Amino acid sequence: MSYPAPNMPAAPVRQTPPMPQMPPPAMIKARPLSTLIPLLVVYYSFLLLPPEAEFSIYGVSLPAYRQAVLLMSVPAFWMISGSRKAALNQIDIAIIFISFWMMLSFMTIYGVESGFVRGAGIVIDTGLSFMVARACIKTPDELRRFLLLALPGVLFAGGMLVLESFSGKLLLRPFFASIFGSLTSYAGGEVTGTIQLDQEYRLGLLRAYGPFSHPILAGAVMIGFLPLYYFSGLRSWPYVLGIAVALTGFFSLSSAAFLALIVAVGAITVYHVKPLFPRISWWTIVSMLGVFVTAVHVSAQNGIIPIIARLTLTPHTADYRRLIWEFGSISVAKNPWFGIGYKQWERARWMFGDSVDAHFLLLAMRHGLIVPVLLLAAIFYGVVRLGLAMPRLTQRERTLLIGVNMTMAVYLIVGQTVNYFGSTGLVFMTMVAILASMLSWAEAELRRQNQFRLMANRMRIYGMMQQA
Repeated sequence: MSYPAPNMPAAPVRQTPPMPQMPPPAMIKARPLSTLIPLLVVYYSFLLLPPEAEFSIYGVSLPAYRQAVLLMSVPAFWMISGSRKAALNQIDIAIIFISFWMMLSFMTIYGVESGFVRGAGIVIDTGLSFMVARACIKTPDELRRFLLLALPGVLFAGGMLVLESFSGKLLLRPFFASIFGSLTSYAGGEVTGTIQLDQEYRLGLLRAYGPFSHPILAGAVMIGFLPLYYFSGLRSWPYVLGIAVALTGFFSLSSAAFLALIVAVGAITVYHVKPLFPRISWWTIVSMLGVFVTAVHVSAQNGIIPIIARLTLTPHTADYRRLIWEFGSISVAKNPWFGIGYKQWERARWMFGDSVDAHFLLLAMRHGLIVPVLLLAAIFYGVVRLGLAMPRLTQRERTLLIGVNMTMAVYLIVGQTVNYFGSTGLVFMTMVAILASMLSWAEAELRRQNQFRLMANRMRIYGMMQQA
């Protein structure tokens, strides 16, 4: 046997290049906490200060939260304009168009100058609040930090609900009314006097207002936080406290709180029961629910809205809400493009109130069908696309995004029985913005995963060619 000479170089060893390892989402460079300040300022402005803390400029009412939105929109716009990845998604485009159409509808009905004044507040609550939230929250980790930092304000609002309910006395809003004066009441867009806070008792407890415009809205907002905190991924006492504070919405003793609690607890229960039936997918569950709701709506004499209304602590209001939908739909049919603005809508003479307890119906009545249809389409698009992206994400991120979708579902369903006005409209648009941000993040994460898979496949093919 011949051996190689000592000075003969050894044959080179072909080594397969190492496969690239995809970094987890947490390794992506995080933005500083200061990026959350604008949205935190907005949230604390309505969690601590009731609607009475307001003043008017040229006829535009500016409660504390609206002042905060205007001020914080400047740094929010600066963050958006300075971002290299400030591409708009479909939800962003829809909200921009909706804000434009709202202002256009008011200008069409009232004239340019008067329409601008009347529509300014709504556009601030809709478009600017969306922009602030969209700029401040971009990733799941930023959403968790926001929930943690906003918890003291949520705790204050929930604590006031509990305190007022058990003490049998309204505390926060009368105190601020003694300083700033009572709020002005409107009917058909005209001043009719001042708002008197009703002290109503149910189940032996006072229906609490806290810092909110109405007990119904207090219950809807607080219970809406339940799925978000439950699936947030926060640990230890912030997790427990977030869930406990969300449940304080019950002390508004309102129909909306009761309905929101049913939807939220029902969704959380389905989440925990589903693993027992692994062959049933989420899409199957959602499809079955959709078929069931459609069947009930078609078979019921007056549709599903009265049935939803009867899932309340005051079932006798169901017939009244059915009439609101009936006469409101007639108004929309007569004014499908630009609506009627703040004008009085046609209804039975004995229907003394002009409020419309249905958010999307009221949007159609005020601004035309385009606004609620486009808003609902954008939300459903975001929820579905986010659901499609979840299976390829990590368990921690997937769980949080399930909470986002569930919270959005709670607000959508409850929105059929309440009108999100004032600061609660801001909360609703904030959730739409969070949905848009989580969708953008999830799609970017999937693209990143695809790029790494493509790189890994190329490296694998290259290694096989080297070994051949």
